[in-house]
Amino acid sequence: MEGVIRAALFFMLLLLAAVSDIRKRIIPDWIPLMIAGISLIPPGTVHLTGLLAALPLFVAGITAGGIGGGDIKLAGACGLVLGFERTIAGLIMALCLLMLFHAVKQCTRKMRKAKWEAGKGQAYPLVPFLFLGMLFSIRM
Repeated sequence: MEGVIRAALFFMLLLLAAVSDIRKRIIPDWIPLMIAGISLIPPGTVHLTGLLAALPLFVAGITAGGIGGGDIKLAGACGLVLGFERTIAGLIMALCLLMLFHAVKQCTRKMRKAKWEAGKGQAYPLVPFLFLGMLFSIRM
């Protein structure tokens, strides 16, 4: 990724989205719009194929119903900035980190012998993991 200003703005907005997702479980619409706008900042190019990186989240949202529209919009906006390959790599890393977080949480819960009602899932904010995944994808 070229351009320090572009990268700084990108990760600052992703961090804002992560904080909002943790606190309110809502990603304001202006954040994905601003991230999409970052793709227009030179010297980088707009990666239109990066929008396809949001497709797995879109399909999961339709079929499983466990992903919000803000997460899908944010993944698409990241794709415009980073491109398809980096965004998919970041998304895979984010989902792996989320699964690891869930596994650790379940193991600690079992050690404390807490009750967990059968059939009830847990909702986690996805954007903090997306932030880390996109950060790792830049470093690759």
